[in-house]
Amino acid sequence: MRVPFEVLKDEFHRVLTSLGFDEAKATILANGFAENSLDGVYTHGLNRFPTFVDYVKHDVIKIDAEAELVESNGIVERWDGNAGPGIINARICMDRAIQLAKANGMGCVALKNNNHWMRGGTYGWQAAEAG
Repeated sequence: MRVPFEVLKDEFHRVLTSLGFDEAKATILANGFAENSLDGVYTHGLNRFPTFVDYVKHDVIKIDAEAELVESNGIVERWDGNAGPGIINARICMDRAIQLAKANGMGCVALKNNNHWMRGGTYGWQAAEAG
């Protein structure tokens, strides 16, 4: 059975908000899971979503937690994900690496205490799109 992209994304969003995610986080997460499936990476999209939901229900993923800076050393930073949603934390850290690179020609951000951030290539595209 084929499910249109928007229907899949909307269903992910509905489930995520029912779990307590705010609108902004639910949108980012739903887009991430749906886009991975759209691109044919089902292992990090539709097939991974039930595990993500289970982790939220068992408090492995903290829905309100976000990554925070632990240490900054010029172009290198260490961040703590605080067990927040991996997709969101990874986007935050890639945004920071992009900022560092724009200011210094290079940026490196390490992220610990995080759960699965799904498809790693997503963040490469994020950097490429930022120039």
